[in-house]
Amino acid sequence: MNRHTFLLLHRWLGLLLILPVLLLTLTGGVLVYKQELDQWLNADIMLIEQHDLYAEPLSVSQLEARVQQVYPQSRISWFDLEFYTLPGYQQGRESGVQPAAVFWIAGTRDGFGNYHAPVHSQIFVNPYTGEVLGGRKWGEYHPTGSEPLTRNLLPIIYKLHYSILAGKEGRLVLGWLTLLWLLLVPVGVYLSWPHHTKKTRVSFRHDLLHWLSFWRYRSGKSRFQKDFFNHRWLGLVFTPLMVIFLLSGLSFNLKPVYYGVFDPFEQRQLAHKIIKTSPMGQAQPMSLEQAVATGQQLTEAWAKEAGFELLQSIGLSHSAFKGTYLYRSYSSLDYSQDSAKTSVWFDAQSGALLARYQATGESAVDTMTVGFEAVHKSELGWWSKLLSLLLVVASIWLTVSGLRIWWFKYRARRRSAAKKKQAAKSVKN
Repeated sequence: MNRHTFLLLHRWLGLLLILPVLLLTLTGGVLVYKQELDQWLNADIMLIEQHDLYAEPLSVSQLEARVQQVYPQSRISWFDLEFYTLPGYQQGRESGVQPAAVFWIAGTRDGFGNYHAPVHSQIFVNPYTGEVLGGRKWGEYHPTGSEPLTRNLLPIIYKLHYSILAGKEGRLVLGWLTLLWLLLVPVGVYLSWPHHTKKTRVSFRHDLLHWLSFWRYRSGKSRFQKDFFNHRWLGLVFTPLMVIFLLSGLSFNLKPVYYGVFDPFEQRQLAHKIIKTSPMGQAQPMSLEQAVATGQQLTEAWAKEAGFELLQSIGLSHSAFKGTYLYRSYSSLDYSQDSAKTSVWFDAQSGALLARYQATGESAVDTMTVGFEAVHKSELGWWSKLLSLLLVVASIWLTVSGLRIWWFKYRARRRSAAKKKQAAKSVKN
């Protein structure tokens, strides 16, 4: 494995990954502002008029009744709790509007065991009036004219980004391509290290100082030099951020490989992963209102026991196949409200605690993974959005400059081969 071998590996991996890199970076750049763009495109169902900051939303049972009135033969699988806050928590907006409550619904089975799916899977509700504003079959576009194209544009881009619209198989393909992209990074860093002929002997310190000078931006004189210097500089400067994004991509799409590497270092929180499921599905014996109260009690008791602060209720999820409720909160253990992971699982019938999960403070592997994923999804505020956009620009620039370098060298090899062939022909004549 000499330098030439690594150069060939870098070249062909780079050419193989051109289209996947462009796809992931362009769709990822759009998804940095997915919430804002989605609300702008679908303001009629996703935004409501700004209410009095001290107004209280309808009760859980009232909102559940309103949803089931519009969508009979359905059940709520995710109940938005972010509106149940202390009076005055909601901050006023200059626009005079605020987001509607988001609910996810699932179908039900009839007496013969047949499953009936609802028209929509994600719906939007005014929590102060109970009005169901509309919904969508998330990530699906039906060209029948019943829904505008903008209704599912962002969800489709989201699915394109993480599964190329090909379900589990697409996610697996992108996972392996992400692993190849991750392999490309250390190969590129290795190739950036100064190299010498066998006759030249230079100290490691000299090479290190020379290599560190490559981190300073240089413009270059010729077109080739500019592309080469830009490619090397971008690859070095954005290596740490790119590694974070690629590792988090593996945690999304190639979990066996990702956790196969990190699990030997420390045990993860797995109690919620081993809850038994039933393929036939289980009933929902506890009402949503009771489940919200139970989840809140269990979380408050946990916070008191562990000494962390609860900041905001996020939502309640019901799994019919597991017979459980998941109650999620934003706490001082989380990186941000957008990446809230403080969760308790409890039995849907008895309310018995089954599992807990916290983003930080319990497992170093979980702390690292959740942090990387929060950076990947731009959930840490304006600075994480800026980092994502910078990486988008850098990845596109790296791809374009790398392609130009390859094309320059390809033409040079072709010209050299043609000259040799012409010279051989002249000698023969």
